[in-house]
Amino acid sequence: AKIRIIHYINQFFGQIGSEDKADQVPIIKEGFVGPGIALQKTLGEEAEIVATIICGDTYFAEHMDDALDKIIEMIDKYKPQGVIAGPGFNAGRYGLACGAVCNAVQQRLCIPAVTALYPENPGVELYSKDVYILKAGGSAVSMRDSISKLGPFATKLFKKEKIGFPEEEGYIAQGRRVNIWAEKRGAVRGVDMLLKKLSGSHFETELPMPIFDNVLPASPITSLNESTIAL
Repeated sequence: AKIRIIHYINQFFGQIGSEDKADQVPIIKEGFVGPGIALQKTLGEEAEIVATIICGDTYFAEHMDDALDKIIEMIDKYKPQGVIAGPGFNAGRYGLACGAVCNAVQQRLCIPAVTALYPENPGVELYSKDVYILKAGGSAVSMRDSISKLGPFATKLFKKEKIGFPEEEGYIAQGRRVNIWAEKRGAVRGVDMLLKKLSGSHFETELPMPIFDNVLPASPITSLNESTIAL
């Protein structure tokens, strides 16, 4: 039997409308819609998109709990083996919805889910630790490239095959540390990296450090008694 997949998209890619239809409540349609046509082709003969859920970005953002309850109920009726959301590119509300749907599916239905977002999408910061998020371009211009990666990865994930490291598979790092067998001991690898660094050659650290944003504070208020303060 083929792997049964549910695809989640917003009102724009669901061919309902643009911002004028952003308050669209969740609906479900049989088969694939919009980008699901290309996505189905990348899934091959092993999997099929049995239904597509469409929800307006504004509705989801303003009624997240209610939207998730409806979406999970719709998905559960089809008993799929996996859920694909997006790609959401760098669309903020859409990206948050893609991440939230995937996260809820994994927690409530205990089935795998995957999406594809631009690395700076706010959905990445919120959900990349728990959800596989493939790297997508910043806009729908990169649809073909994003879909070509999303389909094969999803099939591999839903077949419960071993998922490799982020740099191998193309998903955003989840911050997990795992043990692997290496040809050289740690001390030798460390010296090799140091020599490359000193010579200006390219090297990749085995323990990347977190990068924190350095935000300059606003100028101090000079006269507090003449200012309007929000708490």
